[in-house]
Amino acid sequence: MIPLKRRGIILDMDNTILRSRIDFKQIKNEVYTLLVRAGIIEADLPLHDFTASTLIEHARLSAKFTGETEQAVWTVVSELEQAGMKDAGLEPGVVELLKQLQQDFHLTILTNNSYTAAIQALRTTGIEMYFDHVIGREQAVTMKPSPQGILHILERYPHLSKEDWLSVGDAWIDGKAAMEAGIRFIAYQANQPELERRGIVPLGHIDELHQLLHYL
Repeated sequence: MIPLKRRGIILDMDNTILRSRIDFKQIKNEVYTLLVRAGIIEADLPLHDFTASTLIEHARLSAKFTGETEQAVWTVVSELEQAGMKDAGLEPGVVELLKQLQQDFHLTILTNNSYTAAIQALRTTGIEMYFDHVIGREQAVTMKPSPQGILHILERYPHLSKEDWLSVGDAWIDGKAAMEAGIRFIAYQANQPELERRGIVPLGHIDELHQLLHYL
């Protein structure tokens, strides 16, 4: 008998498998304040349309976005990430789900957090062992909603087609990255009106992680 081919799943980290205390709104506001003070972005920017990651990518378009400014931005982001990762817990049902999936799927993580912060959180919560690859913002080069991180993962599995992959996340940037990379997306406890506003069409919506099994 020919063994079944293992397929792949790309999981977001914060608020998908980990329940962290990262204040993403605070990160965005502090990055915005820093960039406005540096004269890199306009003060009347419609901030509600941006995440911290898209705000940083917008800033990259300015010639004033120097290496020094970028370092200052990442210092702010990293400090708030580390504070929010402290005492991070797991989303309900994570361990049970990963145990079920690990034999039949290549499990990977794609996060906009730093690789160091991601690994630390996964080790602290005891689930690092389940993942083949963890891709942080350093490896992805450009953060979600860019598809680059997903494409980086897909390149590691040339024997799999895009149809063999599924992405799971809680935010529109996860869905946007998946759609642009050409793979299917499952929305976990996501803001459905926001997904619709952004033109994100998931394969399905789930409120509990075990419901992912219905789509596999």
